[in-house]
Amino acid sequence: MKKSMMKPPISRMGGKSKLRKTIIEMIPKHTCYIELFFGAGWVYFGKEKSKVEVINDADRELINLFKMIKYHAPEIERLLEYEFSGRDIFEEYKNCQVEYLTEIHRAIRFLYLISQSFAAKGNHYGYKVTSKPAPHIFYKNELAEVRERMRNTFVENLSFEKIIDKYDRKESFFFCDPPYFETTGYCTEFSEEDHILLRDKLKNIKGKFLLTINDNPKVREWYKDFNIKEVEVHYSVSRSAEARKNYGELIITNY
Repeated sequence: MKKSMMKPPISRMGGKSKLRKTIIEMIPKHTCYIELFFGAGWVYFGKEKSKVEVINDADRELINLFKMIKYHAPEIERLLEYEFSGRDIFEEYKNCQVEYLTEIHRAIRFLYLISQSFAAKGNHYGYKVTSKPAPHIFYKNELAEVRERMRNTFVENLSFEKIIDKYDRKESFFFCDPPYFETTGYCTEFSEEDHILLRDKLKNIKGKFLLTINDNPKVREWYKDFNIKEVEVHYSVSRSAEARKNYGELIITNY
């Protein structure tokens, strides 16, 4: 019986839950697997382990969460047992001063805000009239699997260009899922200049890369010298019906 793909412990805008099977099937032979923009880690958690693995994200709180799960999963689970879904708790976590929290409590805060907010953005308390509160904060022995998966993974919190410089070898494979071009709602700013810098860095690597991004004329122009595969993905994380539709995406590779 085929083993089902592992799910990440959080949701994240731009997550690759709908595309990951296609992406994983396209991953070439490699020794070192690197994710430049980790997010929820749908591809990482879905694929087979590589000999060496690196996950990176510019979001300090996101990376702290995965570091704490890697090293302190039982303690996070123990503390989460006492949490419940409430707007006042949500606002308290949202507005607290992070620098006064321990790394473990920062991880719990982040997990709470992501799991109890609308569209997992951490901004607004997510209430419903048709279903129960999200159960993600009531983990019981679920983080152990995540911790085991991350046991031999390097966890980084650097800019994408530094990660490319550090880990690029001919045996390296970079999975790149940057914030989509001219798309709002991401937690970190990613300008047109950042997109151009990413393209320039990828153009000159020794290893291989696979990049996922929204279908846009500028993007097609930037990557015209590479292999471009068109795919359609249905997104439903929106209150408006017109936003719940199929969107064109591109999978771009240098192999």
